[in-house]
Amino acid sequence: MDKNQTTGFLLLSALLIGYMFFFQPDEPIETTNTQTTEVVDNTQQSTNTAITQPKAVIEGDSVLMQKYGVFGTLMGGESKEVVLENDKVKVTLNAKGGNVKSVLLKTYQTYDKKPLYLVDENSYKVNETIPTQYGAIDLNALHYTTQVTGNTVEMIASDKNGSELLRRVYTLEDNSYVVDYNLKFTGAKPFIQGQAITYIWKDDMKSVEKDMKTSRQKTTINYFTKKGDFDYLSMTSTSKEEEAISAPLTWVSAKQKFFNVALITDQQFNAANLVIDYVEDNESIVKTADITLQIPINTLEAANLRYYFGPNDYRVCEQVVEGFEDNVYLGWSWTTPLSKYIFIPIFEFLEGYGLNYGLIIFIMVVLVKSLLYPLTFNSYKSMAKMRLLKPEMDELKAKYGEDQVKIQSETMSLYRKVGANPLSGCIPMLAQMPFFVALYNFFPNALQLRGQSFLWADDLSTYDSVLNLPFTIPAYGDHVSLFTLLWAVSMVGYTYFQNQSQVQTNPQMKYVSYLSPVFFLFFFNSMAAGLTYYYFVSNCITIVQQIMSKKFVNEDKIRQIMDENKKKNANKKAGGFAARLDDAMKAKQKDQIEQKKKGGKK
Repeated sequence: MDKNQTTGFLLLSALLIGYMFFFQPDEPIETTNTQTTEVVDNTQQSTNTAITQPKAVIEGDSVLMQKYGVFGTLMGGESKEVVLENDKVKVTLNAKGGNVKSVLLKTYQTYDKKPLYLVDENSYKVNETIPTQYGAIDLNALHYTTQVTGNTVEMIASDKNGSELLRRVYTLEDNSYVVDYNLKFTGAKPFIQGQAITYIWKDDMKSVEKDMKTSRQKTTINYFTKKGDFDYLSMTSTSKEEEAISAPLTWVSAKQKFFNVALITDQQFNAANLVIDYVEDNESIVKTADITLQIPINTLEAANLRYYFGPNDYRVCEQVVEGFEDNVYLGWSWTTPLSKYIFIPIFEFLEGYGLNYGLIIFIMVVLVKSLLYPLTFNSYKSMAKMRLLKPEMDELKAKYGEDQVKIQSETMSLYRKVGANPLSGCIPMLAQMPFFVALYNFFPNALQLRGQSFLWADDLSTYDSVLNLPFTIPAYGDHVSLFTLLWAVSMVGYTYFQNQSQVQTNPQMKYVSYLSPVFFLFFFNSMAAGLTYYYFVSNCITIVQQIMSKKFVNEDKIRQIMDENKKKNANKKAGGFAARLDDAMKAKQKDQIEQKKKGGKK
C-alpha cells in the first residue's frame, strides 16, 4: 500500500467513525427480564414506606414524546414486582403496566393438588385506555414508580420533570379476597379529552377442576345493574355468546364453577360489551371472557373500584356487594329461598361439628325426608284408598263399556260418596318437588364439597370413578360411577315398592317404569358424587318409609270408613266444584248422544 492509499484509507476511516458518533440512532427503550420483587405481607404488617425510582429519562427519545406527549417518557422502564399478601391471597402487581400480574389463592388447590393461580400474566390481560389530546393512551402500557405503605401499594406515573401525572392505589385488607383500586388523575387532567375510560379485560379462565364438560357448563359472565337486577350470559351454550348492555352496571364477574374474578364499582359502568367463548379442543382453558366497560371519568376519582379474586362461597360473596352472592348458583328463583334459608344454615351447622361431608349429606337427607314424611304418609293412604276402590271401578268399566264420559262421571260420583280424592296422592308428591330441586342444585355447587373425599370418592364435587374405561361410551363417558350404579339399584327397589302400592291402569307401564333407571344411568354418570350419593340415600330412606307406611295403614279400617261414607252420602248431591264438574260431564255426555243421533240419520 503506497502513501496516497494509506492517506485515503485513514481519511475514510475517520469520516466513518465521525458519522457513527454524530449520527448514532436514538437509544432503544430498554426492557429487562430481570425483575425485583417487593412483598407486602398483611400477616406481618410494616409501616415502613419503600419508594423505587424510575429509570432515568431518555432525553433523546423524541419519537415517543411526539407520539405520546407527556406520557412518552413513561413508555420505557424496568419491570418490578410488588406483592400484596394476606392469609387468603397473594396478589402480584407489576410496575411495568401498574396492574395485577397474578393472583394465588393460598387456601385452595387445583384438582391435581397444584397451587391455584386464579389469574396469571398469560391468562389475564387488562387495558385501560384514556382519551387524551395525544390520542388514546393505555394506562397499562406505562411504567410506574412504586410506593408501599403498610398494606397499600401506590403506582405513580410522572413526567420527565418529575411532576405526577396519575396515581393508582391498591389496598388488600386482612382476611379478604377484595383488592381496593383507586385511580387518581393529578397532573394528567389537562390532557384528557373525553368522557370515559375504556376498560378492556380478557380472561382466559384456567382449568382448575377435574371435569372440563361440567366446568364449561358452569362458566359464564355475570353482571348486576344499578337498578338491582342480576343477569348472565348463557352458561350451557356451545357457541359464542355476546351481549351489548346499555344499562348502567355496578359489577361484572368472569365466573367459573367455584371461583370468580370481578370488577366492582360503587358508582356505575356506563355501558358494557360482554363476550364468552371457548375452543372445544383446548383443555387448559375453560372459556375466554372478553369484557369491555365504559367507566365515566367525571366520577372515577370519587369511585371506589374493587377487584374480587376468590371463591364462590355464599357467605363470603354476600359480604362483598349487593347481589354478589348470585355468583353462587342455587337453581331457579322459586327454589333458591329453600337453599338460602334452610339448607345452607343446616349445612353450616353440621359443618361446625367437623363431620365428614359424606356424613353431613346423609344427615341432611334424613332430616329432609323426616320433615316430608307426613306428606309421604298421606300419599300412601290415598293410594291405599284407590287400590281398595279398584274392583268397583272395574265394574263401572264393564257396565258402561266404551262410554268414557259416563265412566268418568260415575267414577267421580264414587269418589265423592266414599270420600276419596284421586289428586290427594299427587299433591303431597308435588309439594316435595321444590325440596328435591333445591338439593339437586345445592350439592353440585357447594364449594365446601370441593376436594372432600368420602368412601371411594376422592372429590364429592365431581363424579366418582371406580373404573376408568379405555374408551368413551357416547352420552355415558369414559368412567363408571359407583354411586350412580347404587342409585340405579335403589331406584329399581323404589319402583318395585311403588308399583305394589299404586293402582296400575295400564299394565305395560309397570314394566316401562323399570327402564327409567337404565336411561338415567347415562345422565347421572358424570354428576357430582355428592349429588348421586344423596339420591341413593334418599331412595333407600323412601323405601324404608314405604315399608313403615304399609304397616301403619290399616286397609280394613279404611274400607270400613269408605263404606260408611258411601251409605251416608248415597243421596247427597254434589256441591261447589264437584257439581260444576258433574254438570260439565253430563253436558258432554248429552253432546255425544246427539252426535250419535246425527250420525245415524246420515
